[in-house]
Amino acid sequence: MERQKNILDFLIVGAAKCGTTSLADYLNQNKAIQIARKKEPKYLTYEFLKNSGYQGPGDKQTEDYAVKSFEEYIKLFDRKKGHVKLGEASVDTLYFYQQTIPKIKKEVGSPKIIIMLRDPVKRAISAYSHLVRDERETESFEKGLELEEFRMKNGFEFIWAYKDAGLYYDSVKAFRQHFDHVMVLFFEDFIQNPVESTHSVMDFLGVEEKHTITLSRHNISGTPKMKGINRFLSQPSKAKDLVKRIVGQNAGVLIKNKIQERNLNSIEVSKVTKQRLFQHFEDSIEALEEELNVSLERWKAPYR
Repeated sequence: MERQKNILDFLIVGAAKCGTTSLADYLNQNKAIQIARKKEPKYLTYEFLKNSGYQGPGDKQTEDYAVKSFEEYIKLFDRKKGHVKLGEASVDTLYFYQQTIPKIKKEVGSPKIIIMLRDPVKRAISAYSHLVRDERETESFEKGLELEEFRMKNGFEFIWAYKDAGLYYDSVKAFRQHFDHVMVLFFEDFIQNPVESTHSVMDFLGVEEKHTITLSRHNISGTPKMKGINRFLSQPSKAKDLVKRIVGQNAGVLIKNKIQERNLNSIEVSKVTKQRLFQHFEDSIEALEEELNVSLERWKAPYR
């Protein structure tokens, strides 16, 4: 199939555990916006990861889920319904920026880019908690940090990069250099004012008609109290699909998230570990402040 340019209007490129799933859901509630039928299709990274990536526990499920061809990718979007803006959200796009930026320009065109960032220490803990919830991570957080270099050299999925995925500066700078329209949204602002933040993204996309947003938490993480319930909620099933058909997609998500939230215990990390981790990120944070001309003191203060 001939590759069309400008097939999408926007990409939410990352970072992981920074609210991208919620943002994509809120945008998709607007009739003038269509998010890809698959959240995180990962088409932009699959080609160069298929032989060397997806080697960690549970990574095979990510590989199986990934969209593997351009033909399959463009079928995720339906222009016939008259949606004004088409986009998708794959958070590994930011992490693998050196490979994905050329692929975007070659196959997608010049979409508007949305980047969501979060205190990298909290992001790392959230990524760890995500893998613990899914019963993929069995080590302590501190041990996971020690193992990161070994894991990444041996083809583990990028979600295992607790430290490296929080070094945002180089990837953000690269996207700002290669694309004309780049918006950076901070998780902390998004959580505090989700409606206002979503509307600001809609303004960035050129969508004038706002909508009533149904708010919901997504990708809640932690240690499961009851693993059976957690497995049922975390994995696709016909029973869950049936519930969503009966009560509606939005109500189904709300019910699932409420049950999941009650079934998970948050993971505690020592102050010393957080401070050491912050030192790893400090130079990158300061460079990002200069690049974006913003203060990120709220990312620094808790660890000083």
